[in-house]
Amino acid sequence: MSSFKHTLGLSLLAFGITQANLALAATVTPVTGNEVEARVSSILDNMNQSEKINFTRVDDGHMIPSLLKWGIKGTVAYDSSMGVHVNNATFGAQYPSQSALAATWSINRAKEFGLAVAYETRISGGQQMLSPGANLYRTPYNGRSAEYVSGEDPFLGAVLAPAIVNGIQAQGIQASGKHYVANEQEANRQALNVKVDERTLRELYLPGFESMVKNANVASIMCGFNKINGDYACENHHLITDILKGEWGYQGTVISDFNAIHDAFKGAWAGTDIDMPSGLQFNEANLLPYLWSGQLTQNVIDDKVKRNLRAIVSYDFQEHLNTAKTLDHPEYGQRASLNAAREGIVLLRNEKMHSGKPLLPLARTAKIAVIGNWAHEAPASPFGTANSPPNSYVTELSGLQQLASNSTNVTYLSDMSLNPKTATWFQPATGKNDVNNSGVKAEYFSNTSFSGDPVVTRVEPGVNLDWMTGSNVTQAGTTAVSGFSPNAGAFSARFTATIKPTISGPQVFKVRADGPYKVWVNDKLVVESNGVPYSNDVVNALTTSGTTGSLKAGKSYSVKLEYQRVQGNFIPVLGSVTGVQMSWAALRPPADLSKYDAVVVAVGNNYENEGEGSDHGYDLPDQQAELIKHVAKANAKTIVVMHGGGVADMHPWAKKVGATLQAWFPGQQGGQALAEILYGKVNPSGKLPITIDKHIEDNPSYASYPDPAAYRGDNALTEMTYSEGLYMGYRGYDKKHAKPLYPFGFGLSYTTFDYSDLKLSSNVMAPGATVNVRFTLTNTGDKAGFEVAQLYVQPVKPAVDRPEKELKGFTKVYLQPGESKTVSIPIDSRSLAYYVDNTASWDVDAGKFKILVGADSENLQLKGTLKTLFPEHLTTRDSNPLPAPLRKAVQVDASQTY
Repeated sequence: MSSFKHTLGLSLLAFGITQANLALAATVTPVTGNEVEARVSSILDNMNQSEKINFTRVDDGHMIPSLLKWGIKGTVAYDSSMGVHVNNATFGAQYPSQSALAATWSINRAKEFGLAVAYETRISGGQQMLSPGANLYRTPYNGRSAEYVSGEDPFLGAVLAPAIVNGIQAQGIQASGKHYVANEQEANRQALNVKVDERTLRELYLPGFESMVKNANVASIMCGFNKINGDYACENHHLITDILKGEWGYQGTVISDFNAIHDAFKGAWAGTDIDMPSGLQFNEANLLPYLWSGQLTQNVIDDKVKRNLRAIVSYDFQEHLNTAKTLDHPEYGQRASLNAAREGIVLLRNEKMHSGKPLLPLARTAKIAVIGNWAHEAPASPFGTANSPPNSYVTELSGLQQLASNSTNVTYLSDMSLNPKTATWFQPATGKNDVNNSGVKAEYFSNTSFSGDPVVTRVEPGVNLDWMTGSNVTQAGTTAVSGFSPNAGAFSARFTATIKPTISGPQVFKVRADGPYKVWVNDKLVVESNGVPYSNDVVNALTTSGTTGSLKAGKSYSVKLEYQRVQGNFIPVLGSVTGVQMSWAALRPPADLSKYDAVVVAVGNNYENEGEGSDHGYDLPDQQAELIKHVAKANAKTIVVMHGGGVADMHPWAKKVGATLQAWFPGQQGGQALAEILYGKVNPSGKLPITIDKHIEDNPSYASYPDPAAYRGDNALTEMTYSEGLYMGYRGYDKKHAKPLYPFGFGLSYTTFDYSDLKLSSNVMAPGATVNVRFTLTNTGDKAGFEVAQLYVQPVKPAVDRPEKELKGFTKVYLQPGESKTVSIPIDSRSLAYYVDNTASWDVDAGKFKILVGADSENLQLKGTLKTLFPEHLTTRDSNPLPAPLRKAVQVDASQTY
């Protein structure tokens, strides 16, 4: 039970805490909102100018600054979207990515995540959680797709984001909505100017943030790194002061992303309230001259101080700061993680086999081969602030083995799985398949040019070296690396070995390292990297792979890796490594693969190639697409499990495999959830929160963003135009009348559902009214399960350019076999409205609107017609992205808190 003390009234409600929460603790002393404001004013009125300015900046590890004269010790904020990130480790559970949470389409799962991650934040000693992210999935390139809960649709984010915030804040922890706004790419994010028209901003990119303000009163909003229409996000007066604080009436705090303020005057005038984490701009030297000259008025500084003080007083952080404790209830996070994984995994393909039955679910007696390091290793997370290594976990391999009728039914094919810890090497002298000859000859040079004699020559058991820990972790165990560390200066190393493939055909080699490298196999160059980081702010080790020609099983082949290291280019945190790793595997399956009842291939991105600070390509890494095609040719019962914050190219093999699942980053219990779905213990219910393209060229954003590499290096581009405007994602596909590989909202089940009897509570939308769209949903199959029913609005003969249809409602319903339920989805005038440029108005034209209901954006079985008799003008201040019933649904009551 929490020990914090709530306060009531204006300020309390401004942070999403309701009177119902007062039952949480016997120590609660109700005070009025007026008293909160009185306390804030009493402190402000007695602060001198120096204290005021220094209360808008932090450089000591806090988030809200300390003010010890008034008993304010400052607050501590933790990342991330997939777990509480404390001191480069995860405190508590590793959760599925927020893209996976988006795929649940579940308010309950969003609340449960918020409650659990806030509980762990509180027990860890933190007061703030830098989550959730409400940016959109504009492009599959985005390195931070894992951190965003909106998918490609603003309405989905407008429902799930405030549900997360309310879960977090009901626990007495402050949430921070990020990254405000138009932060849809990572490549060159520090210099990027996003050019986007006002209507597109209002209709697509702002509603998730608007909803967090209006339906959860999120404690803080974090402004991003990028520019929007010429001004940095944290220096954008229009977005922060005009819209966020003005039109939406936001009373919380605006915090900068890390050192995202570039100009003290612009950041202060724009409305950013805290310059963190280094306080480089909001200091006395920078701000006092503007105050003396009158360019900044005193009320600008005072407003920042008031907001920051109000955040402290409203949560009673002045007297009752959380302190680190033992995590007595790890089951809260474990349960939330498992539930989100179960409901977030999306079944995309499930073909009928020769038996006439779909491949999935599998019999527990089935003989299964498993391929891919993703299945063998701990569940991954992205590189960067979302990196959350699990403390306990179920791998996908162990999940299958535990649920199989006998664990021996599940076989892991290590020879087809890239892993530097388990790669087999033989010393080059003999190449004999003998344990005494295993290992790699390593020569270390005291320069970066391999010149002269090596200063150290030794046999390494493999190439999985970490200079920070001075260790080499391989299947032979962990050995020490002597003589080299990050403080040893620049050096180079040459590794030579022999391999003996066990499967004939091409082999794939992969290297991950913090410097330039090259790999030769039988003197042919197969892998190389120039060692130049993709990003200058959050720098990840570089991973590259390549393939050999066809090699024969049992024959020896020479391997040489040359690696150079220049001190200080890379950082050993947030999922990166200071060191060098090399692995290899077969790209062709063994001849006996056809004997298995199914083959599970686990592929996708992880912290090696996806994360903060850089964008990635659309192709699967490490020749995984080629691997899948050959495995599927050898065994038609191939099940592909895709991973990553977003999706990768499936088209080359999509129709050649028996089943496909999108598992995202599934969290610490992901292996259990996947096994339960594959064996049919859990009926899959995830739905795509994004569109999956057949070809990247089909993506509506491709015209303006064809290649992330153009935003890297010395001549990197610094401008991004959202040229598709309103027609991002499924809206763009509708406009072109094109078919994606898998449409927005799509997801298969092991049962079937029927939609019928659509009725509107009124055929006319009156001003201020809510219309309930009712229909019957029936489980017509033989398995219980969830269905996500989706509602889209289609204007008939619109007066302005509008998307063909837009998501404006959804509900997730659980049905037993044969069961029917009457389902109701609310819509209101805002559901029909469009933003009018150069106004503060959402307009609804008189006319007709089709109401479309179904299982996904391309499968809308039910249709109705709604009329508006008169034009209606909704203000940006008073209108809400959510109809009234949904505003209530995203709230959290006291009975749900921990």
